[in-house]
Amino acid sequence: MKLLKLGIAASLMLAAAPAFADESVTIKTILEKGAKLSVMGMEFDLAYKPDGTYADPSGMGGKYRVDGKKLCLTPDALGQELCSEYPDDKKSGDSFEIQSDFGPILITIK
Repeated sequence: MKLLKLGIAASLMLAAAPAFADESVTIKTILEKGAKLSVMGMEFDLAYKPDGTYADPSGMGGKYRVDGKKLCLTPDALGQELCSEYPDDKKSGDSFEIQSDFGPILITIK
């Protein structure tokens, strides 16, 4: 019986392995801590909620979803989803640049 339980647990872990490999540490950290974005001379201080929404203190907000190593934002004001690939293994305090439809975006993880 003990061997059967161990086999089932190992099978479940192997089945979940591809999902873990696709998750970005950077995106997980951003969703937990928030991030400051600088784009086209404007700054945004985004906080992400577990319900799939995000907001800036200025009132700007929208929805988000994660697609592997991409974070996709749909700003309420735009109504169009914008997805960008994020580098992996970034942590709180790190800054990095991504490319977007609006040009480069500087992101600083809180």
